[in-house]
Amino acid sequence: MIFKGYLFSVLYAFLCLGLALLVYKLGAPKKITRKIVHILVGFEWVILYTFFGPGLHFLSVCLLFLVILAIAYRGNLMPMISSDGDNAPGTVYYALAMSIMGTITVFLPEMIIPFGIGVFCTSFGDGLAGLVGQSIGAKWNVKVYGNKSLVGALTNFITCLAVAAFFSYRFEMGLSIWHCIAIAILALEFELFTGFGLDNVSITLGTSLLSYAFVNFDATANYIVPILLTPAIIAFAHKKKALTVDGIIAAIMLDATVSITLGNLGFCLLFAFFGFGIIADKIKKHYKKIGQSKKLRKDKKANQTHKITTECRDSIQVFANGFTAGVCAVLFVVTKNRAFLIAFVASLSEALADTMASGIGVISGKAFDLFRMKPCRPGLSGGMSILGTSASLVGAVIIAAIALAFGAISAIEALIVVAAAFLGAVFDSFLGSLVQVKYKCPSCNSITEKKEHCGLPTVKHSGITFIDNDVVNLMGTIFATAVAFLITSLM
Repeated sequence: MIFKGYLFSVLYAFLCLGLALLVYKLGAPKKITRKIVHILVGFEWVILYTFFGPGLHFLSVCLLFLVILAIAYRGNLMPMISSDGDNAPGTVYYALAMSIMGTITVFLPEMIIPFGIGVFCTSFGDGLAGLVGQSIGAKWNVKVYGNKSLVGALTNFITCLAVAAFFSYRFEMGLSIWHCIAIAILALEFELFTGFGLDNVSITLGTSLLSYAFVNFDATANYIVPILLTPAIIAFAHKKKALTVDGIIAAIMLDATVSITLGNLGFCLLFAFFGFGIIADKIKKHYKKIGQSKKLRKDKKANQTHKITTECRDSIQVFANGFTAGVCAVLFVVTKNRAFLIAFVASLSEALADTMASGIGVISGKAFDLFRMKPCRPGLSGGMSILGTSASLVGAVIIAAIALAFGAISAIEALIVVAAAFLGAVFDSFLGSLVQVKYKCPSCNSITEKKEHCGLPTVKHSGITFIDNDVVNLMGTIFATAVAFLITSLM
């Protein structure tokens, strides 16, 4: 039985490659021959499962193919399964994913069936998506992300849905239609957003692990929103350059912390903060860009020395706004003290309130520094306006309303959150006015928070050097968190 397993698995693999080579020699393009192999190789799992089941023999065959394909990749020995311009590292990644899952099944034999879902979602879902998508003309097949087409995406989703449903029926896994839809959505996201052939790894591992979680952990439903939406949000943030690379990494760490501790509730609140925060940032950048354009038109020489600049959030800014919330989420799970949950909501509420105040407030024609009792430039830390203050209150209410809609807090607690967040935003303005470091531009004499302006280094104007906007934001969230925690604890 073991010998037959090795014999049939090796023969089948070479049969797939031989068929692809024959079609390639007959004039078929690489994009067709690659997908033929991509689809057929999925049945390798059937052979290995039938003859070996989970264990070392299964893993041995996967490792054998990984070595063979890696050598072929390095030596460009299999042109019929290579992409134009490279030697198809995706084939190596597929074997790598199989090897990883084979290793897992050695220790968790029950993973073998969910592993089958992952394999067929990759081979059939990704393979058929490519074939069908490429066969439809561009006129009727719009691009949805990168070079991925709408028809291809729908094919992938329907195929993966059918795969999950078939495996659930055939092996009595007990997956509901909603489970199957979730698996198909995750496969589609990884197929759309994972590049460089790594979708062969992400789809296989992602759908396998999600299928296993649905079967073995009832609590998986409490985490399904972050599981399904996180890949799309990361891809969006990267494509729109809303975050730097280190900012994306920081956001993922914060997302993981909040999602693991508070599940769907924590993720949705965090998502609301980032989502509305990005909108506010885009508005702020738009008006800054208009102002820079006007300045360039006034100064002809500046056209040669200055350029219009835009900013996106980095890891420091992400942690400045979300660190306190992450700590509160962990403390709530560890202590079961409800006051930490209210503090968590208040922290994100204050962060969004401050972000919207600075983002929307910059539109105001004028602003007033209440703590220095004098007018100031709109958008400068410490400045307040009717529009910015109203936006701040709206931001605080948004987070509280979402938590209330989830049933996580009561109406009274929602009012506490809004009050604490608004006070935190006012405290942020207080620090921004009297404590935060500010600089003066030697060229235009503008007061700014940046160390460079008009292409020149700025000089310190006021405030404490090490207290910049990020420190002020962190202190604002801590203030709101403390207020909410104390009021809730005293109730």
